[in-house]
Amino acid sequence: MSATAPTVTTVDIRGHATPVATGGDPDAPALLWVHGEGVTSGWRAVHDRLAGRFRVVAPTLPGFGGTELPAWVDGVDDVALHLADLCETLGLTDPVVAGESLGGWIATTLAIWRPGLVRGLALIGGLGLRSAQPVPDLFIKGGPEALTYLANTIDGSSVDPLTGDVELATALWVEQAAQARLMWERPYDRKLAVRAHHLRCPVRVVWGAADRLLAPTHGADLASLLGAPAPTVVAGAGHLVSVDAPEAVAEALLEAFA
Repeated sequence: MSATAPTVTTVDIRGHATPVATGGDPDAPALLWVHGEGVTSGWRAVHDRLAGRFRVVAPTLPGFGGTELPAWVDGVDDVALHLADLCETLGLTDPVVAGESLGGWIATTLAIWRPGLVRGLALIGGLGLRSAQPVPDLFIKGGPEALTYLANTIDGSSVDPLTGDVELATALWVEQAAQARLMWERPYDRKLAVRAHHLRCPVRVVWGAADRLLAPTHGADLASLLGAPAPTVVAGAGHLVSVDAPEAVAEALLEAFA
């Protein structure tokens, strides 16, 4: 059991049943965690560490974690606005928003479209910016190989449908379908550069030094575009930095926003 004893409730957000894990002092500043891909929804070690100083709110995005993928979701902006509705429903008026990988793209979109809502923006291996270098296409790779591009501490064989955990392999496949709905056409926001000036909050970027999907230089480009300091680069961590190094991610966010 988690040391912070999170609670998990299902919240109705305009007709969509949304699981939300919450932990930490209810009176502490709020931190909204927007998860990425790789079956990483739910309460995790990084949340335990952040919950010592924040009220951590970690919703499961539509189509992930076994939830329904509604027909109205066909882009990142739809999920960002869903999170805006979630904040209104939960009474989150000025949260720090932390997004990892795909969740970083969603979090950035939320902060651009609702600049008065977000107190601070943390991007951990955040997507959204077009890469100057070719990016591996994880949609054409099998689950075990795809996971090796996401984190160094995840055993890809665990999602092998023949020899691994069949339920986990199925969950990954279903989530890849949801991910494809959001980024099949292009894995970046072609208008990010012309919309970034709408950000009104401080931004911090955290990147894995051993990221095989997007090199740390991409994190530096993203930080520069968004007016953030140079990224915190975590030694030995892959793309999903909070999976490989939850303590380092928590430390970076606490230093920046707590």
